Amino acid sequence: MKYIQLTAATLLLTATAASAQFSGLHFGLKAGGTATHGYTTIPAQPTGIDNVQVPYLDNKNNGIGYGYSVGLYARKDMRKGFIQAEVTYNRFVLKQKTDVTLDVNANPALSNGLPVSFAPGVLNATLNVTSESALESINVPIMIGRRILDGKVRAYFGPNFIFVTKAEAIRNTGGQINANTTIGFAATPIPTSPSTTNLLNKYDAGVLEVKDFTYAADFGLGISPIKNLDLDLRYAIPVGKIYKDKNIGGYLGIATLTLGYRIF
Repeated sequence: MKYIQLTAATLLLTATAASAQFSGLHFGLKAGGTATHGYTTIPAQPTGIDNVQVPYLDNKNNGIGYGYSVGLYARKDMRKGFIQAEVTYNRFVLKQKTDVTLDVNANPALSNGLPVSFAPGVLNATLNVTSESALESINVPIMIGRRILDGKVRAYFGPNFIFVTKAEAIRNTGGQINANTTIGFAATPIPTSPSTTNLLNKYDAGVLEVKDFTYAADFGLGISPIKNLDLDLRYAIPVGKIYKDKNIGGYLGIATLTLGYRIF
């Protein structure tokens, strides 16, 4: 379904370009960078072991993640406004961090690394996790806009249809297994180690499986400093959500700065 929609959108832009000799109809190329920020909250999850859960996770923002955007556009000018359709390929990077304390039995990598097994509730570990989630997608935004300030500035908004082609998370996890003096267990450091998760694979990603199609609300401003050159700053909020699990919350915001060249 998504490829049919994408093909239709591409054909629309191609047809628009072929008709560019008509007044008020323009076609061009654009490229630039993306800056993503946000946070994610994940509810507690059962592990299948009695009284053991992966606790509530509050993944906080850990700085700005930078990516890119490249594609083409078609714009139809009207008396006071315009309609613009695009097809772009994008990379968005979200950086997060979290600290969590959990039962060692909630994490197989921890429990399997111990010399002996422990009953639930005997040992816990404090983990410090940083993550970098990267999503690549083909986007089809449809923008409706007006010219303001004597036509010098374009203001616009509209839906952005997002077809995800790749999504993965790279995590670095460290911390310690906490001491339990009752059983004579001393605090043990956990060396920081990386791991990679395919967020489009439900068996690998689990509750963090990403949708292969979603949509965003975009709004932005643009100027044309010289003839045939467009500079645009846009902000997008994925109102269609990113994750398949509806219980996952948080916020994601994407700023995109692009330079466009009008061919016709």
